[in-house]
Amino acid sequence: MPETSQAVLSQDRPYLQLNEGYLAIASPNSIAEACFSIPAVRGIQAVRIAVVANHETAPLWRKVDEVSRVVEHSRSDSARKIINLIRESNLNIESAIAWEDSSAAQAFAKIGVKNRLGFPIKKLVRHLTQSVAITQKPGPVVHRVQSYLHFVKKLGFDPFHAVYFAPPTRPQAPDLPILAISPGSDFGDAAEWPIDRFTELAREFSGRFDLAIVAHPDRPEPALDLAKSLGKVICSYEGAELINFLATCHGLIASDSSIPHLASFVGTPSLVFFGPNEPEWRRPLGKIHQVIYEHVACSGCFLNKCPLDHRCMTEITSAKALAKARALFGE
Repeated sequence: MPETSQAVLSQDRPYLQLNEGYLAIASPNSIAEACFSIPAVRGIQAVRIAVVANHETAPLWRKVDEVSRVVEHSRSDSARKIINLIRESNLNIESAIAWEDSSAAQAFAKIGVKNRLGFPIKKLVRHLTQSVAITQKPGPVVHRVQSYLHFVKKLGFDPFHAVYFAPPTRPQAPDLPILAISPGSDFGDAAEWPIDRFTELAREFSGRFDLAIVAHPDRPEPALDLAKSLGKVICSYEGAELINFLATCHGLIASDSSIPHLASFVGTPSLVFFGPNEPEWRRPLGKIHQVIYEHVACSGCFLNKCPLDHRCMTEITSAKALAKARALFGE
């Protein structure tokens, strides 16, 4: 366990000041980054943890057994509003972690938390008492989850265990397995596989699965188009309801978005179409998932809108997707 408040502050090793109070953690604002940080938070053992999270990520943290308290706020809430929510929760915060410059990070500083740790990001460091730098050796791209795991390791914990990646207990699956399909992406339409190909792929599995067209709350239009072409009604789930539904599914086929990360969190295998994003960096966690990715000349652009011909997605053929889907979900 890390040094307590009686330990002398070391210049080369960060420490957590903890006795009887809470370690407060500001959740990353996006669902994907929150999912990437969860295994690291679960690896912080023998500590009472409270997570300050927005409405989108709070339902995730409520399913993490290692988290004792969740303080939920709106994305638009100011640091002052979050301070009031913390005070209303009667949290005795002794140390805090913030990985992004956010209203929660500002709140930790303004409320006077004595020990505040985080990444050495330019706008974040002013709210910290200690910054924790993670050095990456030159070489292949590494997944975002590594940054959070190495951060926690520097605090004296050992988060590199498979148990911290395990999903919550899953509900009993229905007799006719559900195959969820989510064509929309909150990362922009450049991250979306064409609807006509989603339609073709969905029809291959119709009858053998109960097809559920899942609309992304921030971009429902592609799901509406797909549902219309298949003669189905969309599933407009959000928050905890969406997480619980994905846990009942046999599998998910989706464009790169936050929804495959929710499926990964609950242990539902996913087939994910990647375009502008780099899958080695931001793919859903776990070996049960498959990524379809065509490396083209402009790959790794990370753009929300394609200024060219969307070749990273259009070069992924229906035949290739069908073969991957059959291998993952069965005939």
